[in-house]
Amino acid sequence: MTKHIQTFLLCFTALGMANLNLLMSIGTIALLILWFFRPGTAEGWKLLKANRTALAMAGLFLIHIVWVINTEDLAYAAKDLRIKLPLLVFAVVLGGSNISRKQVKYVFAALAAGIWLASIRAYITYLSINESFYEFRGIVQGISHIRLSLMMVLVVAAIFHYRREFGPVLKALAVLTLLNILLFFNILQSASGIIITVIVLVFSLFYAAKKRKGAVGVAVVALILAVVGVAAGIGVKDYYSRYFTSEQSFEGLPTHTASGNPYSHNTSIGQVENGHYTFLYVAEYEMAQAWEERSDHAVMGDERILERAALIRYLTSKGLTKDREGVEALSEKDVDNIEKGFPSVVYTRKRGLALRFHTTVFGYHQFRVTENAGGSSLFQRLVFWKAATVLISENFWTGTGTGDLKKAFIDIYDESSMNLAEQYRLRAHNQFLTFFISFGLVGFIYFFAMFLVPFFGGKISYLHMAFLLIAFVACLTEDTLETQAGVTFFSFFYGLLSARTRSLKD
Repeated sequence: MTKHIQTFLLCFTALGMANLNLLMSIGTIALLILWFFRPGTAEGWKLLKANRTALAMAGLFLIHIVWVINTEDLAYAAKDLRIKLPLLVFAVVLGGSNISRKQVKYVFAALAAGIWLASIRAYITYLSINESFYEFRGIVQGISHIRLSLMMVLVVAAIFHYRREFGPVLKALAVLTLLNILLFFNILQSASGIIITVIVLVFSLFYAAKKRKGAVGVAVVALILAVVGVAAGIGVKDYYSRYFTSEQSFEGLPTHTASGNPYSHNTSIGQVENGHYTFLYVAEYEMAQAWEERSDHAVMGDERILERAALIRYLTSKGLTKDREGVEALSEKDVDNIEKGFPSVVYTRKRGLALRFHTTVFGYHQFRVTENAGGSSLFQRLVFWKAATVLISENFWTGTGTGDLKKAFIDIYDESSMNLAEQYRLRAHNQFLTFFISFGLVGFIYFFAMFLVPFFGGKISYLHMAFLLIAFVACLTEDTLETQAGVTFFSFFYGLLSARTRSLKD
């Protein structure tokens, strides 16, 4: 009876993980309570002591406790310990349990069902949004869209792992699930989801090629991927050249508009939009006056700097001057687009991942010519990592302590001249760097070693390796373990798969 309850609670936690923090909390607490009855404390401790992978995860939580000694902000330290508690709970509950292969399969089926539920909820929200320039990542409710993306990629790996065991019905459901995940990533414009999916698929190709053809298969896959990579690089370079370079000359630029107002031509900023320099032919006051004659959306005043900048960018993308003539040349549709928040005409023509690709390339262009990372979360990370390296150098051996990380970042941004607006001044967005800052060299080495420990406990399954790869890549670009959903995802599957490391079959 208790085995059935355990299976139900494992599945409940996996399903809830994709939808709501409260559900995953209920599942976690219920599994901990059940552990005292199945397998019971005596048998549980025996299993746990023999599971070095689970012990490693429990040790990470212990480091958080020990490093409280080195912290000043005890309130934040207590909050951090509460968030990280799943590391200890799942180390004990899963690392100290016997879990059958069938139970693991049920867990991944429940995770897939949870993803279907989360995506359907997101689609309903998506369909209710009026057409506008909108951050569609907001359609995910209950948990972070990034954590949900990681779960989706793990389901992709699970489908690959169990594919030979599927009958006709399960094969059809698996195909539908894969199509749903791809559609979801496209709507969400999830660059991280697609990138990690590609990484896992590449790993899967190498894994399958090695098993079937050995070194020859690996070499063939590597050659094919190299060709695809070169072709993709050429394509990106060509796209950048066509959109973000200009043949406009700085010679003989007019000094005044047709209305007699002086032009501003900033030739020191090489920002380009659709082949036109953004800061040439700018008569800002005249442009703003003309715009407010056509729209109720004000752009004048010091508090409307962002709105004026968006108008300038849109006019540039149409090849229009930033003056009265340019504004009057806009169509009614253009005016409507600008009012809806579209920063460039190209944003009205692209959707999904194609749009995300453009915004990423734009972010690179802006960062390259202005050293301002505000236009791209990807290039903001470069600033985060720069701040992190400064903090590491200042706290190399002992770290800042469990609770002082947030304050350390606030201080370093205030003290430095990093070109990043205040609303973008976030933490490292790299779990390895975060642990290095908090716990010094010991914490960094310990966390890195956690991804290697499972390989020293016997033969490790494809699914286990795929999970470690997903988690590792996620930790390179996110503070994955700094939120409840992230630490629960990591600790739950780290513990679940370590419980069966020696017996899961490929």
